[in-house]
Order: sequence, then structure tokens, then C-alpha cells
Amino acid sequence: MPDTGMLEREWAEIRASGRGDGILEVPSRATAVTTGYGQVRIAIGPLGEPRLLVPVGRPAGGSATAGSHNLLLARSSFRSGGKLEHFIDITLRNPRLTRVFTELVEEILKRLESGDGPETAVHGTIQDFRNLLARTPEGEIPLTKLGGLIGELVILERLTAKLPTALDGWTGPIGQRHDFRRRSIAIEVKTSLRSDASRVTIHGPEQLLPPSNGRLHLAHVRIEPVDGGELSVAALHRAIIDYGADELVLDERLAELGCRDPQAEEWNATSFALEGIDIYALAAGFPSITPASFSGGILPAGVVALTYEIDLATAHAHLLDQAQTEVLFLEFAA
Repeated sequence: MPDTGMLEREWAEIRASGRGDGILEVPSRATAVTTGYGQVRIAIGPLGEPRLLVPVGRPAGGSATAGSHNLLLARSSFRSGGKLEHFIDITLRNPRLTRVFTELVEEILKRLESGDGPETAVHGTIQDFRNLLARTPEGEIPLTKLGGLIGELVILERLTAKLPTALDGWTGPIGQRHDFRRRSIAIEVKTSLRSDASRVTIHGPEQLLPPSNGRLHLAHVRIEPVDGGELSVAALHRAIIDYGADELVLDERLAELGCRDPQAEEWNATSFALEGIDIYALAAGFPSITPASFSGGILPAGVVALTYEIDLATAHAHLLDQAQTEVLFLEFAA
């Protein structure tokens, strides 16, 4: 069975050759592992992505594609020597997970060598890897971290109620500057754990900088911990899915924030009551520090980071009323 280093070298060499051993119409090489229907093949996708082809006896009936943003799981058929061969086709979509994918492939090959059938080896391994990640104990989740996630999910729940695909606009978890962004509209979410809170912390001069040729709004979500509260990670997760949002995408965004299992006890140990949502339009006069606050648009020499607080009680002129908030959410989801 190929080891980790060998698998990674195989993928690199197939990329370099652009064709592998030339047996199939897709760039691939045969391994020494067989399923009874042929040799398992190491392959690459159209963009050079790591890929595994596991031979099966016949094509799948009905829908043949599944998976997530990280992994594409499909049934594919290719001609070899005039004969049509069928495969379970597994392709990595997220290059950051190359090492995890390599371990997944190793385990599939190991199970096939032990006598598991193709379907059992592939689907069993994928499920076991998902369960392993989901069941890894998180430990106690700090209340501020949990509250921050609840605040973002509250806004996401309202946006997906308008349009389920608005989930794609939850961009904070994937490293974008603002928590939510679709086209020219951005929303930054700040959560407070007291109903009367008005101060929020801003991280860096870019956080309240509107997108180029776009608009930025600040959503201040006020919640309080309470036994039996209506807001929890599990409840909001369920509500967003019930609106028709893609569960795989939602779970991936949550995992990026450290929440690998939205049903886990540690992520639902505290529930909250919603005390209010205030939306502010950032425009001239809103209390903020941006690059324009500094000479040349850069922090003074020797200042390597900037965190500051603003008091939203001073920004009442920028507060949207209920009708304006509804228009903003509809615009974002349109």
C-alpha cells in the first residue's frame, strides 16, 4: 500500500506528466491495490487536484454526485482498451486539506486490502473521518466566543429566511474582512452579552472600512444568557437548514470557526435570549478609525496592531429603523 509520501509524489508526478500511465482518458496511475473489478488508481482532477478512482462493477443509478465544498464524491466511467470501466471518484476540492485527504486515501486503500468492498471502504472511511472530527471534545467554550457565534448566526438566520443561498454571503469564517458580504453590501456583526450594552470592540483600522465602491453596516446583536433561552447553536443551525440553506456549506463555515459539531453539548451548554438587534449605516461622522485616520493611510511607525472601543450611543444618527433594516436584509439577499 502506498504511504503518505508516496501518494503525494504520485500526485505530483501525474501533474508533471499531464497523463499518468495513459491507460485512462483522465491523468492517472494504477496502484497495486485491487477491488475485484480492477486496480485502484491515483489520479488528478482538471485543476490538478488530488483524486482517487476506486473500481466498481457498474455505474450508479440515479444521482451520482455528492460531497461538500471540501470533497467531491461521484461515480465516473472511463474507457480503457475499448471497455467502459466504472469508478467511485473522490476528488479533493480544498487544497488546505491535502494532508487529511492523503490520510483518507491511505485508510481507504488499507480497508480494500483487508477485503472490504469498494462501497464499504469508501463510504465507511469518509463517515469515520467525519465522526472523528465531530466527536473530538472541544472542552469548555468561552462565553464570549460562544456569544460571538450566536450573534453571527442570528443575522444569518434572518438573511437565509429571505433567501437560503444568502448563506454564501457569510464570509467571515473563510477569512474575508467582514462577517457578511454579497456584491457591494457588507455587514460586520458585534455581539454584546448584556441588554444595555452600547460599547463594542473594533479590531484594526480595516474592520470598519467599507468595501471599495460598496456599503458597510454594523449589526449590534444584544443577547443575554438565560436558562431555556430560544437561542442556541443547535436551534439556530436547525432553523437555517429548515429555511433551505445548504447544510454542508453551513457545517463547513461553522467548522472554520472551531464548531465542528453544532449539536455538541459544549456548544449548547448555554442558551440565550435575544434582547435586540441594532443596525448602523457607516458613513461620515460614524465613530471609527480607518486608514484615512493616519498620514499616508498607514499606522504610525512602531504601532503593529490596533484595537479600540466605540460607544454606539454616540451613533444614533446612523441607526436604521425597522423598515430600513428590513430593506437592507432584502437587498443583501436579493
